[in-house]
Amino acid sequence: MFFPLVAMAQVVETRQHVDTLSTAERLSLRTNAVDWLLLVPNVGVEFDVGQYNWNRWSAGLNVRFRPGSSHTFKPGIVYNVTEVRAEVRNYYRIRPFDGRNVRRQKHFWDRLVSARRPESRHPNTVYYRGAFVGYNTYSLKLGKEGKQGNAILGGVMWGMVKPLYEFASGNSLDLEFAAAVGVAYAKYDTYTHNREDDCYPKTGNKTTIMPIINDLRVGFVYRFGKYPISKKYRWRYDVDQRYQDVVDSVISARQKSRNDKLFMDSLDGLARKMFWSKYDSLATKNKAKNDSIRLKDAAQKAKQKKDEKAAKEAEKQAKKAAKEEEKKQKKEALKPEEQPQVTTEPKVQEQSSVTATENNVKGKEGGQ
Repeated sequence: MFFPLVAMAQVVETRQHVDTLSTAERLSLRTNAVDWLLLVPNVGVEFDVGQYNWNRWSAGLNVRFRPGSSHTFKPGIVYNVTEVRAEVRNYYRIRPFDGRNVRRQKHFWDRLVSARRPESRHPNTVYYRGAFVGYNTYSLKLGKEGKQGNAILGGVMWGMVKPLYEFASGNSLDLEFAAAVGVAYAKYDTYTHNREDDCYPKTGNKTTIMPIINDLRVGFVYRFGKYPISKKYRWRYDVDQRYQDVVDSVISARQKSRNDKLFMDSLDGLARKMFWSKYDSLATKNKAKNDSIRLKDAAQKAKQKKDEKAAKEAEKQAKKAAKEEEKKQKKEALKPEEQPQVTTEPKVQEQSSVTATENNVKGKEGGQ
């Protein structure tokens, strides 16, 4: 029988020990139930690249094959597919943050592909990411027009594997969920179905590059040997004590370097603080002294300007008083000389006019 009847549930492995795997323990077979539902038989084989339980890389080969069946007449529906696909996978387990060896992501894109999470909710589940290349030939006619050609495929994949059973023989069965997307470079001919002539006349051909969903997988994985997936694909730090010591020494050296830098920075900061506090106190004293000298000089200058202004004002008042005194003295000196002239001159003029009048009268009388 392919599977023994006795089975038991698997438990997660927590033992810290490096194991060397045999060839059988590195080998597994798988198939996709979705392809079987689409009437496409398929099988795959996978082989772990490394021989230790901390190895997380594997290489695999998948084959899909649905050949054309023999008919008396050409059928109106054609569904023939043959594909060979090679792939490489990188398995990982969720690693909870510990603040030392497992740190929180800094970037959004790192969170999308990183195995670091706040906690591991499914410790038995193993995840993988990978890439694939493939080649297929096909002839598909589900409607009026059919396509027949070949394509070269390439893309990426992501999936998860959960352990189901570990049999008494040591072999184990796992459940797999996955999706693979990519692009295809395809060359194909288009054709139709001629019922009267019982043939497929060619109507054209085309070459194109298009995005594809290559695989939607709900599959089963059968592993040989006495080493189930619950023990495989471990982080090397969790199982290899020598590696753990090396990593810890590197982390300790980095931490010591950071601490030393922080210590030197603290000393430098303290020295700077002491220097700048002393400098600030001296600068404050010098500023106060300079301000007092500046205020004193400003007061002296203000007093000097006030005294100069007062002296100019006094000099101006003295000059004004001297001018008024000089005008007063001149007025007093002119008063006794100008008084008689003002009183005698009219009398003289009056007497001269009277004398002239009398002489004119006398002249007239003598003439008569």
